[in-house]
Amino acid sequence: PTVVGLYGISGSGKSFLLKHLQQELNPNKFALFEGSDKIASLVPGGMEAFHKLDEKRKSDLRGQAIKAIRKESCDSGRVAIVTGHLMFWEQEDATGQPVYTSNDLATFTHVIYLNIPADVISQHRLDDGLKDRTAMSQEHLRRWQEAEVSTMRDLCREHHILFSVISNPEALLPRVLDLILHFQHPITAESNLARVRAKLDVILALPGRYNLETVLVMDGDKTLAAEDTGALFWETIAQTRPSLATRSPLQELFGSPLGYSDTAFRQATLLYEEATDDEQFETVCDAVASSVVMHPDVMSLLRLVAEHRHVGALVVTCGLGRVWEKVLQRHGLSKTVGVIGGGRISDGFVVTAAVKAAIVSQLRNDARL
Repeated sequence: PTVVGLYGISGSGKSFLLKHLQQELNPNKFALFEGSDKIASLVPGGMEAFHKLDEKRKSDLRGQAIKAIRKESCDSGRVAIVTGHLMFWEQEDATGQPVYTSNDLATFTHVIYLNIPADVISQHRLDDGLKDRTAMSQEHLRRWQEAEVSTMRDLCREHHILFSVISNPEALLPRVLDLILHFQHPITAESNLARVRAKLDVILALPGRYNLETVLVMDGDKTLAAEDTGALFWETIAQTRPSLATRSPLQELFGSPLGYSDTAFRQATLLYEEATDDEQFETVCDAVASSVVMHPDVMSLLRLVAEHRHVGALVVTCGLGRVWEKVLQRHGLSKTVGVIGGGRISDGFVVTAAVKAAIVSQLRNDARL
């Protein structure tokens, strides 16, 4: 079953968000749980009694709670959305105390992390009349948050859980809602390929492409140009975000236990979504496209293709389709060269090595090219 964890340090607005999601989501399709309520229901005396137990017993009950939620989701066929805690960290302690269980990691298919600015969380905690919140400095809240994001990112990659971080408090509800609706229907290799094939059919059906006898299929990065547009994208963002200057998110991702799996490519899309909203994404893709220098011989070849109605060209990239659309546009080739690539949830698919092979075989076998 699809089980989505909603995480964030105390005061980041998980309970508030859950209440709003309850009003927005169809109860026949989604089951929403406050993690602590589920735990409380397993202990005579509720949370008050739970807090008096030793750590081993607490951990067992946390594991039982998520197991019960998984079963409920499985039996009802609904997507479960659960608020959870990764760790607790009192200001006087040197490190945080992890409270996640192996059952959590075996159950969650997706985790959405509310990485809300520390000053906003600090205000939430002061304003919260319902929960007893201890006073914490913004510096401590920030440290706790950074530790959680880093730990959660690693755990999710280790256990093949898709991980999304949301940092803009203004866009919180619509953003989480979009992600949940996207996660509602898990993408399989088959459904992904079906969407790519549909995209290919659209490209082949465009005006002027009826008499095709040959289609040149090319990669984008390191083929049309020397540049790696994925690396350029992150370098461009790093100019305004120093934290990205020392690391390449894509290198870290593909070097993680996910390797180059389908899950890794889906996670790459979520990294792009995490780093930019739609408008920023377009702006960065523009900047990257304008710095790409296409190989002159490839340019000549594509111009030649444009003059022959029976020959077509297609760029198939595991990277950012939008960048290559913009590069081709700049050279007046967008009407004659098709592009299949991902990078955004709205693309509806990811391109992997297996997808590239399937596109070539579809052109050979089905389109008889």
